[in-house]
Amino acid sequence: MAFLQTDGTRIVCGDSGEGVVLRGIAMERFEFPVPDETTYRRLTDLGLNSVRLVFSYRDFYDSSAPTTYKAEIWDWIDAHVEQARRHGLWVILHDLEVEGSQPVPISGVPLDGSIWHDAELQDRFLGLWRTIAERYRNESQIAGFSLFFEPVPSEGLEQWRSLAQRAIETIRALDPHHLIFVERIYGELGQRRELTGLDFAPDKAFPLVDDPNVVAEFYYFERDEYTHQFAPWREDLQQERFYPHDSWMIRYRETTGFERTLPFTREYLEFYLDRQLEFGRDHGLPMSIWGFGAMAQCFENNRGGLQWYRDVMDILNDRKVNWTLWGFVDDQFGVAGNPEVETVISQAMADAISQQDS
Repeated sequence: MAFLQTDGTRIVCGDSGEGVVLRGIAMERFEFPVPDETTYRRLTDLGLNSVRLVFSYRDFYDSSAPTTYKAEIWDWIDAHVEQARRHGLWVILHDLEVEGSQPVPISGVPLDGSIWHDAELQDRFLGLWRTIAERYRNESQIAGFSLFFEPVPSEGLEQWRSLAQRAIETIRALDPHHLIFVERIYGELGQRRELTGLDFAPDKAFPLVDDPNVVAEFYYFERDEYTHQFAPWREDLQQERFYPHDSWMIRYRETTGFERTLPFTREYLEFYLDRQLEFGRDHGLPMSIWGFGAMAQCFENNRGGLQWYRDVMDILNDRKVNWTLWGFVDDQFGVAGNPEVETVISQAMADAISQQDS
């Protein structure tokens, strides 16, 4: 199999120029400790073409011994790569938990941005990617590496751009092949968008790095007041929400002063996605959604979870965006054991193939 690479705003397979839109699910280690033949066959039956293996630095090393990597994490990745090979799926390796970074509002858990000013933690981060790149540089079943989950620097975008550039150069010293997925920032530590109600404009959120094989990433849990309603770790989201909801007006504001007010309907979902995609169009880069989904509560009491999925999948198809579905077997999200959602996904994939062939 040829390595994937970028071609303007597209991802293509090798030198053939054949376009690829990555569509898949996320697999966390605790959910998939052993790759399951049945699960992989289920993914191909749905028409998906990729899996995103999500890991924590804790899977690789203990903070007390940061240069001693655990053999079992390599076994886990290797086993999933082999299953993916058998079923014709690409793999993305995604660093979900970086040591010294805890930017997500979680009840009772303090925010942590120590990596942004701790040189030793940065070296550990770079060393981990160096080791991953060295091990998998010739593995074409792997589409690429997603560097850092939800970067929320302590002092602004330049901190993340600089660290991302260093990580890319570290990887490229060993591995010239793989795509590198670089996520946008969501504010600054203690002032991210969920807490302030303010977004960064795309050109203030996505870092521009020097590498020809980069994909810009972001998440699409829109809006999290809806998709994460009653999430046990979010004290601020303990309120019932419905989709679509013409009278719930979303006030979208950016730090630049740009502002739009839209009802929580398909109109808002399209607006938010298109606002992010401006960055890829302006800079000639492919873009990817590393995670989207809605929690199980969205499917209760006629809250509209299934319609949200229909609209989101249709919008993503229309824009031909690369995406990863979050929570495929996670009981907290609304896909596991929900055949109606699987039907929506399967139909969306059939529509995507039809669009591609027409």
